Amino acid sequence: MLRAERESWLVIDPKPLAGEREFALAPIARSYEFRLWQEQVIGRLDRLSYELGLDRERARGWALVQTMAWAFDNIRAQPRRLEAARWILEA
Repeated sequence: MLRAERESWLVIDPKPLAGEREFALAPIARSYEFRLWQEQVIGRLDRLSYELGLDRERARGWALVQTMAWAFDNIRAQPRRLEAARWILEA
């Protein structure tokens, strides 16, 4: 969001990037850089939730929502991200 003259606030390229503490785990859990396999995605989600004292189900919910939000690029589905969303949903 930017402060603007024509409107009090102007939103450019909005993305779901703010939320409660559990929100922050999603990019780490589903990160391609750390390998995107079911065991790793769920393992990272579980470990981070436990070690940081966060609500695992809330973290899982945020991870699912974020992964789905990032699963579409210009209306085309990103199969790897959709698969990660399925793993998170089933976890």
